[in-house]
Amino acid sequence: MARILGLFPSALTAARMGMSEAAWERQVRAEGLGARSSEMLQLWRIAKNIATRSPDEPFRDIGAVPTESEREDWPTRKATGVAQTVTLTYRDRTTGEIKQTWWRTVTPNGITRERALAMATDAYSEHAESYDQDLIGAVHTSAYTQLPGIV
Repeated sequence: MARILGLFPSALTAARMGMSEAAWERQVRAEGLGARSSEMLQLWRIAKNIATRSPDEPFRDIGAVPTESEREDWPTRKATGVAQTVTLTYRDRTTGEIKQTWWRTVTPNGITRERALAMATDAYSEHAESYDQDLIGAVHTSAYTQLPGIV
């Protein structure tokens, strides 16, 4: 199993704190962890992108439903409800390439971040084995209130 597994939370925290990729890699290696530099760089880029777009969301209470103040408005034609997005990061076992995909759920009033993460990882795990991939991390990255009739 790749040594990159388990480093995603560390990369997210370091990116949020403003640490550089090189500093994060040095810190991880000093702890006796790490992987190939190319994999760590790919993981860092994803973590940095998440930390830039959603600096607070990955660190909010996992057992809570996103509150109205934590959600952004999303104009729609007809759709209503709360849309929540989970970013899934995975590693291709054959190539070592780190990729990400997104999973979204829409519910009338929102669900806990923990439930959204569980639903996303359950949906993803059905395909991971057939595509020879390892899930590195999943993080709740956004919540939107869909507002119909605005678009």
